[in-house]
Amino acid sequence: MNFYITSGTPDFMEKLIAKNHKEPLILLHGNGNSVVLHESPKKSIFAVPRKFEVLGEMGQFEQKGYFTFYNMPILSDGRPLFEKTISDTITSLKNDSTVIAYRFLRPIKEDTYLLIIQWVGPASFDVWKNSQNYKETIAPILEGKASIIQSMFDTSFYMTTYSAPPKE
Repeated sequence: MNFYITSGTPDFMEKLIAKNHKEPLILLHGNGNSVVLHESPKKSIFAVPRKFEVLGEMGQFEQKGYFTFYNMPILSDGRPLFEKTISDTITSLKNDSTVIAYRFLRPIKEDTYLLIIQWVGPASFDVWKNSQNYKETIAPILEGKASIIQSMFDTSFYMTTYSAPPKE
């Protein structure tokens, strides 16, 4: 499965959604920009997409809730071990009732992997991030602090957050 992301101003992204209303697109608004997500076995409908391959998934993204994007730049020689480590680690998200969906994405032409998690709301994410499970098991992996993957990160990881405006 292919996964595409494009970004721009809120107005432009809303026009893109309206123009492609038959496609399963998800509009997200963040701090200073907006993004549109498109998951499809076909080519992208975006003019300039970021392209990814889906490595792990749960659920279907919906036009609601709160999204966290874990951006993890990985050196090419560390990719196989990194992919296995993250895939094994994120399976615990399947047991969290506040997670609507997630995608673990391999970049096609870049070095930055993405883990996109859709939460019921920001409070759900905060509770998860403050849990012992996150602090002891997940954070060291996602944030590149675990010794097993520390040398794989090209630069520091970063996280971005978005809200999904409900459909009108």
